[in-house]
Amino acid sequence: MPIYNDIIKTLNIKVDNLESIDYAFKNNHSYYFIKLVSRGVFCPRCGRYITRIQTYDSISLNHSIFISHHTTVIYKRRRYICPLCRVTESEPNPFQSSHPKLTNETVKNVLILLKDYNQTFSMVARKTNLSPTIVQTIFDEHVQIKRKPLSEAICIDEFYFSRKAENKYSCLLINFKNGMVIDVLPSRKKANLRSYFRNIPQHERERVKYVSMDLYDNCRDIVKIYLPYALICADRFHIMKIINNALNRIRCDVMNKYSENKKSDEYYLLKHKNNLLFKNSLDINDTKSDRNRHFKMRYTEGQTLDMILEIDSKLKEAYDLKELYCIFCEANVDIDFRKELLETVIVEYKLSDIEYMRNIAMTLENWEEEIINSFHIYDGRKLSNGPIEGRNRIVKIILRLANGYTNFNRFRNRLLYVLNKHETYSEQILDVHKIRKTGTPKKKR
Repeated sequence: MPIYNDIIKTLNIKVDNLESIDYAFKNNHSYYFIKLVSRGVFCPRCGRYITRIQTYDSISLNHSIFISHHTTVIYKRRRYICPLCRVTESEPNPFQSSHPKLTNETVKNVLILLKDYNQTFSMVARKTNLSPTIVQTIFDEHVQIKRKPLSEAICIDEFYFSRKAENKYSCLLINFKNGMVIDVLPSRKKANLRSYFRNIPQHERERVKYVSMDLYDNCRDIVKIYLPYALICADRFHIMKIINNALNRIRCDVMNKYSENKKSDEYYLLKHKNNLLFKNSLDINDTKSDRNRHFKMRYTEGQTLDMILEIDSKLKEAYDLKELYCIFCEANVDIDFRKELLETVIVEYKLSDIEYMRNIAMTLENWEEEIINSFHIYDGRKLSNGPIEGRNRIVKIILRLANGYTNFNRFRNRLLYVLNKHETYSEQILDVHKIRKTGTPKKKR
């Protein structure tokens, strides 16, 4: 009996309830033959205690808890018959799940494996010797997560879901303070956002004080209506990305002028040293020099950057405007004076001869109030979409590994289950009709 302690423990069988156990190994597959002690049952119809055995059933159960090899439990189950009303009843056991061919530990193992975002349904199916459909069914029956309550500070951002879906972009709501995912919305369209927020109780919506978002007008309009006491904060890093994109376009335009001679100094600098343009000037190293293979001389990062900016006056102007916005972001001033600084930045962008920068001036002016709001301090940090960007990386990994999802409800539950560290599964079987997609009925011939 000691050699079977591990399997008895995983099956949750008490030793005094075990009549016999045997083992066989064939083709890297373990078989355990189990028979429980006869305890009798109560008749489900008349309530009479019955011990008369009508027959035995051999039940084959997948017990996939070891990744290295497959395990099957052959359970010899008694079926009792009531001598009074002739009703039959099977004996209970502690290891068979609601799925007739799986043990409880197999179901638990599937759900534990799916907690890892690097695991797809197909991967888990291969590890547990199940079909992907069974793994999806287990997940749908045990993981159905409700929306979390809105917090005082939330982040909203969209992500690309699928080009084949009705809504190609979905939305993610994050608690700014602890990074918990509040919910995943199927669409970023205004009508969908309106429908979602107005179904949230008013007292909960009034609790929100700050909402951080990218520069998306639909979100801003909805937040103003349904979260009336919230300050809307434009994500500073998103604005910085827009400015860097404009700077990069100008760099490419200048570089293309020298494309006929790709061995020229100008083309080399713009092609291979362009990262210095997007680096914060405070991080540029002016002391340490490295040997440059192209020039066959030693240059510091500062000297290399100066050579790049001397190539074209428009490139230098765009770089200076980028640095001007960086100075505005890093200035340690109060909110009132910061507004004056931003107005100065907008004026400089408007006066630029570069069309890209003038367009950015319009964006800054349109989101001026929201940009200033993003410098408020909450929980010791400036408000931004930083917490949501890390989650977006995991979302992309899940979608890429699975080669996309066709069922958004299942995808939503998977995200909430994976991204929220302390989220767990339900021990009870849940209704899956609202999760599974209903197919189109076949036409009668």
